[in-house]
Amino acid sequence: MKLENKVAFITGAGHGQGASHAKYLAREGAKIVAVDICEDIKPIYPLATREELDATVAAVEGIGSEAIAIQADVRSSAQMRDAVATAVDRFGTIDILCNNAGVCIVEAVDEISDESLDAVIDVCLKGIFNTMRFIAPIMKAQGSGKVINTSSAGGLKALPQVSHYAAAKGGVVLATKSWANELSEWGINVNGIAPGTIYTGMITGIAGQLGVDSDVAFVDFNANNMFKGERGHVTVDDISSMVVYLASDEARMITGQVFPVDAGWVSS
Repeated sequence: MKLENKVAFITGAGHGQGASHAKYLAREGAKIVAVDICEDIKPIYPLATREELDATVAAVEGIGSEAIAIQADVRSSAQMRDAVATAVDRFGTIDILCNNAGVCIVEAVDEISDESLDAVIDVCLKGIFNTMRFIAPIMKAQGSGKVINTSSAGGLKALPQVSHYAAAKGGVVLATKSWANELSEWGINVNGIAPGTIYTGMITGIAGQLGVDSDVAFVDFNANNMFKGERGHVTVDDISSMVVYLASDEARMITGQVFPVDAGWVSS
């Protein structure tokens, strides 16, 4: 129980990585604030539903921990302010922030629309600012906190056809390092994770945009990993395990770092 009585605020918790993080943190004793927009954003592939968010909360409660579901949009500072206030009203504080919400669209640079540019940048980059602006004061007041930002292997190594996504995730890397320096005075650890290709709704959505089978796309996207075959398939469990580590006291001396969990793709 590395995180007993800690409170974790997780965005994008309806399904995929966010739902997995909620369950992993709950198994270590954390209370969970599960946040998700629970509606689609044009022109993005289908996102999590309210039923999925409620299922995340039910799974956490089944583990034996407490949880609340908050339907809110990370693109809105007002909704994030209210979500944070709701979390503090329920649990008293926030000890762990997992900025996990993210979307991706496959488009050549000269085909990017205003709609898709706003969606990708606002969810992936603006969204982490909208949580930090309201949670940082809470962590500063208590003199502790663990912030874990989800970047991407694609934010560390160039990818074609997703320049808006790569730019946003690269911004997450620099925001992470900036906040680590800025908040160190208050004993707050700020780190990031750069996942490789994982079989989640994002992959099925990207495959749909490309007009290919999602299983085929998943294999193709992992072709350049150092580890090959099944050994090279990164899972949500791999990412959630790193989240638990960074949220725990075992990582108390780690801050300002972004860790690729990508079967070696970034370094290949």
